[in-house]
Amino acid sequence: MAVKITFRPTTRQVLGRALFLSGLSLFAALVPAVAYMLAVGHWYHYTLLALFLVAIGVALGVAYAGARNRGVVLDERGVHPLKAVASQKHTERFAAWTDIADIRAERRASRTVPVVYLLDPEQKPWRLQAPYSGRALSTDDELDEKIFVIRSLWDAYKRGLPPYRQCP
Repeated sequence: MAVKITFRPTTRQVLGRALFLSGLSLFAALVPAVAYMLAVGHWYHYTLLALFLVAIGVALGVAYAGARNRGVVLDERGVHPLKAVASQKHTERFAAWTDIADIRAERRASRTVPVVYLLDPEQKPWRLQAPYSGRALSTDDELDEKIFVIRSLWDAYKRGLPPYRQCP
């Protein structure tokens, strides 16, 4: 039986990203509208409500679409990016288990992410898009277990052979 494990951002991380994006979109939509209404001297309450709802809807849609495209798949051949959109050629990175020198959890900005170091020194380390853990709503309580799974699979497959299974 083949191993296939997929890691994606958690629901809490998607909601946190949606809140952040909705804050940005609300700022971008409401500041010019409020400035215009102050200049004119008349408040359009339904327009403000409509802008508010549209900004939140757009932010939720963008966050959900972004979460669908983020993540990695671990199988018997190696680490693959999640291929939700086939037309994205820049995400076609792949790391075979036998080409990986090390997998570490590293702190990048405000996030802790697993980083894959390859045997070829010419290739840059690959920061995986998921799993990750950050602050506030970006936390992932199971990050250590997920990194343990990634390292365990790498340790089992790094010699190019399937892991040894003892038959009962």
